Amino acid sequence: MRRYVLALCFCLGLLAISDGTIAHAQDFSTLAGTERALNQFEKVKLHSFADRDAFLAIIDRTLGLKNIKGSDTLFAKLPRSPFTITGRRGNNQAVPCQIFIPAKITPGSGTEIFADLMRGWFGNRLNYASTAEVTFGWLMRHEVRHCDPTHFGDKGDKERDDEIEADLFALNAVTDPQMHDQLAQDALAFRMITASLFASKSHMTGLSLKRALAGATPAAYPPAKDEIAAFLTVRKQVFDHAKAISVAARPSNQDVIRAVIELSQTSQDNPLATEILGDLDQAIAHFAPKLHSKNQSVQ
Repeated sequence: MRRYVLALCFCLGLLAISDGTIAHAQDFSTLAGTERALNQFEKVKLHSFADRDAFLAIIDRTLGLKNIKGSDTLFAKLPRSPFTITGRRGNNQAVPCQIFIPAKITPGSGTEIFADLMRGWFGNRLNYASTAEVTFGWLMRHEVRHCDPTHFGDKGDKERDDEIEADLFALNAVTDPQMHDQLAQDALAFRMITASLFASKSHMTGLSLKRALAGATPAAYPPAKDEIAAFLTVRKQVFDHAKAISVAARPSNQDVIRAVIELSQTSQDNPLATEILGDLDQAIAHFAPKLHSKNQSVQ
C-alpha cells in the first residue's frame, strides 16, 4: 500500500529558468503555464481550490483520503497558504508532486502573494527591491524543492534545514547578479517578518538565511533551538507591547508596527532577539516605507 507523507509548506511562487537566467517570456499567468514551468525541476501537478470541500475532493481524487493516516485531523484546518503534498513509496516519489494554491492567490488573481501571506498587515501593494512577480517566482521554486525525495516528511532540525536549503535553491537559480541581490533583500525581509510574527517553528529561519546570504556556512548559523527561542521571545514582546499601546480592545496592524519600531530601539538580554527586532523593523520599512514612516512619527 502506498504511504503518503504530508509536507506542509506555507509558501510558494514561480520563476522560469532558461539557460541559467530568468525567462520572463514564459507564461505564468495561468495554472497550466505555471505547471509547465515547474516541471523543469520536478514532475508536478498543480491544483487550485476555492474552499475546504474542493480541496478534499482533489485530495481524494489524486491521493485517496483512505491512504492518508488521520486525514480528518490532518486537514481539520485548511491552510491559507500554498503548500505541497508528496506521495511516497520508500524513498521514491510514488505519485507526481501535488502543489495546491488557494484560488485567491493563483496566477491572474491580482493578489500579491507576499502581501497576502503577511495577512495584509503592511498593505495589499508592497514595495519590492525586485518585483512582486519575481518574489512569487522565488516562493514557487522553494515549493518545488520540497518535491524532491530528500525533503520527504522530515521533522525537527532536518525540516528547518530543508526550509533554508529550499530558500537558497530558489534564490540561486537567479544568476543575474543585480536581480539576485534585489530578490535576496525581498526574501530575507519576508522571512524576518513571517518568522517573527506568525510562522511555525520550522519556518523560524530568518537569522540563518541572513547568515547564508552573507556567505556563512551552516556551521555558523545559530543553533536551531536558540534561533527559535529568540523568535518566540520577539513575538511575545511585540504583541504584548502592541496590546499595551493599543487604545482598542484588540491591537491593530498599526499598533504592531509601532510596537516593533519602539522595541527595535531597546537592548534585549538575548542578543539574537536584539538582532531580530532591528531586522524586523528594517523589513517592515522595506516593504511598507510610508506606513513605517507614519507610525514612526507618532511615537
